[in-house]
Amino acid sequence: MENRTYAIAVGLFTLLLGLALLLSFWWLSGDHRQNANYTVVSSQPVTGLSVESTVRYRGVNVGKVTNIRLDQTARNVIRIDIRVIDELRLSEQSHAELRMQGVTGLAFIDLDDTEDSSVPMLAVGGEIPLHPSMMDKLLDDGPQLITQIETLLESSNALASTANQLLNSMDHEKLNQTLTNLELASRKLEPLLNTASTTFERMGNMASEQNQLMLSETLSSMQKTADAAHPLLGELNETAREFRSMAQEIGKDSRQLSHTLNDETLPRIHELTRHMNRDLTQFSELLDSLEQHPQSLLLGKPPARPGPGETGFHSDTNP
Repeated sequence: MENRTYAIAVGLFTLLLGLALLLSFWWLSGDHRQNANYTVVSSQPVTGLSVESTVRYRGVNVGKVTNIRLDQTARNVIRIDIRVIDELRLSEQSHAELRMQGVTGLAFIDLDDTEDSSVPMLAVGGEIPLHPSMMDKLLDDGPQLITQIETLLESSNALASTANQLLNSMDHEKLNQTLTNLELASRKLEPLLNTASTTFERMGNMASEQNQLMLSETLSSMQKTADAAHPLLGELNETAREFRSMAQEIGKDSRQLSHTLNDETLPRIHELTRHMNRDLTQFSELLDSLEQHPQSLLLGKPPARPGPGETGFHSDTNP
């Protein structure tokens, strides 16, 4: 009887101890907290992300990834199930980004939300879009940026070529000479008209009264015409001077434009393009190196193999 009582007591103690251990494990594991499930929808690669990866909200740990699967209804769409604490309330404008965790190559999901409190809250189990990170945008826009710069260079070269052709087609010396001759001719015409008027007056004095009357009327008409021609000649001279000044300004501006394009703008654009091509090439080489040897960021670049005559050199061929 005593042995049976002892066995029952030992069994109860063992059962209570097991329950206590299970309760302690459940409490310490944090599963006692209320959680909410959401689905992150991505149309881009999720390299480095795995089940149990961390989920953060503006840098604070709020949950984990529970499942990663392909969408059965849409091509190139990845659905990521996450579990976050129930205290985290997300709106319908919330979004996620994929970020790298240090130099380990592992990724985590970083959630963010709008500051507008009037936006409706996202229901539990709702979908959260995955937006591209800043690095993804830079890598995607790099080739397009280079194409735009090359187009700008081609347009600038075409503009400079057109300006040079315009300058070459304009004979400034001949244009200035023509304007000068026009101005001189207008100046010589004025005394010629005055001389003609005087001559006609002298001829009128030698003619008969009837002829004098007719000549007087004719000379009066010619005098009026000559008087009316004086302002016209002045305007013609002023127009010639303004036109010549305008031609000189056009030549000056065209030469300045050609100088600016050929000596300043185009060399700077070429230099900018060369630097951007070099930086993008170095950046691509860095990414390739990190993909092949991610440990190089922690351990450094492996030392080069010793050459002949150096300590540690071993020939690859057998004697």
